[in-house]
Amino acid sequence: MKKITVLKQGMLYLICAAVIISSPATASAGNGQTAVEDTGEQPPSLRKEIQKLKKGNWVNLTTQQKLEDLDILYQTLKDNYPYFHVLKRMRNVDLEEKYRTARTEISRGGTDIAFYQQLDAFINTNDQIGHLMLDNPYWYEDSASSYKSLARDYPEMERMQKFSAAYNNDKSVENYGKMKAITDPAYNKVMAYYNAAETAQDTGTESAADNVQTHIDNVQTRIIEEGRIAYIKIDSLLPSNVYSEDKKQLFDFYGTVKDYDNVIFDFTDNGGGSMNYFNDLIVSPNIDTTLKCNAYKLIKAGENNKIFLYFNDYRPISEFPGLPLMNQDDLSDVDLFHEIEYITEPSGKEKMLKGKLWLLASDTVFSSSEYAAMFSKATGFMTLVGTRTGGEGIGSDPLPILLPNSGLIVQYAAEYGALPDGSGSQEYGTMPDILSPEGESALDTCLRAIGQDQRP
Repeated sequence: MKKITVLKQGMLYLICAAVIISSPATASAGNGQTAVEDTGEQPPSLRKEIQKLKKGNWVNLTTQQKLEDLDILYQTLKDNYPYFHVLKRMRNVDLEEKYRTARTEISRGGTDIAFYQQLDAFINTNDQIGHLMLDNPYWYEDSASSYKSLARDYPEMERMQKFSAAYNNDKSVENYGKMKAITDPAYNKVMAYYNAAETAQDTGTESAADNVQTHIDNVQTRIIEEGRIAYIKIDSLLPSNVYSEDKKQLFDFYGTVKDYDNVIFDFTDNGGGSMNYFNDLIVSPNIDTTLKCNAYKLIKAGENNKIFLYFNDYRPISEFPGLPLMNQDDLSDVDLFHEIEYITEPSGKEKMLKGKLWLLASDTVFSSSEYAAMFSKATGFMTLVGTRTGGEGIGSDPLPILLPNSGLIVQYAAEYGALPDGSGSQEYGTMPDILSPEGESALDTCLRAIGQDQRP
């Protein structure tokens, strides 16, 4: 069994739904929905606005170069991406069929922006299954900068050096930089919309975005019942840009409510971010013994995976145990596996919070916040309340595929995560300990479980 002390595992799990490509300013659920309330008017998303662009060349790719990039992308996915069958079951998406359609459309010629849009239609309509996503210039820029910083800060981590080199290759840096001149009007339109919404919220004035949820603070805290019930809402497990600020806010609040009987953590709008955020700021300060959680990672033995993963850590799939809920189609499509043990250590001699901990979950919980739900339920760290989560919580940073002619980057999850019973994390997520009845919020369900029947 491969043991992983999560506090020291990967530095970032870069699918943070607060900045997902659907929109740079709205949280995106694991099921493709957003955290924006339905006001009768659809808020703009960056993806949709880029799809509307009609003109634009920044590389002047030939049709042959575009087809070569598409062919390389599809073959790389076939050899490395373990979610082909899951896509069919969950979204009725056949990647091979979509590849043929994209090839026909690309062969007709067109601009560079048309090629990007065609790749986007091939990749991004797959609803983030297995973190499959075509980078837009802004997501790319954030990823490249983050990995460069990590590679600088952790020079001993060979994997971070590889990520930094992949994202900061000369062609991608140059071509994505040029692409921004074409896509900036779309980006500026979307940002202006949400900036206006935030301004309206701050001033109390109305706007077309009156009901858009725009949170200035990532962490919101309040007292539901003095001395008995405290509440902490965390919108994203954000990486280092707010880590120290959130740590101070959380730890200060922990000190205020340390003797409360119940502390509720609300993740119902949390789409992921950094696994370390959850472990450093929530788990480690509030345990006094080591917690462990087992799972499996299954992969294909493709060349792109080999660049970033250490195949010596894996065993042949022929040695995989006969788990009752393992999907046999998925099992037949992978080559290697290892059993992992996530381990989180206490950060002090005593727990900061002495009472019972609760975690509110929904189908928005995805990626690293899914890991939080899975870990909490498996270890008993917190009682999980709400609805089934969005899944994909076992794994590490999605891997990049560099398209050689365009410099565009597609990312994907290389590791198929399976729970000890064999059920796929992506497909099934985590079922809460206490399921909310239809029409009841997770918070109300939790308060009923605690024994309080009045709403806060």
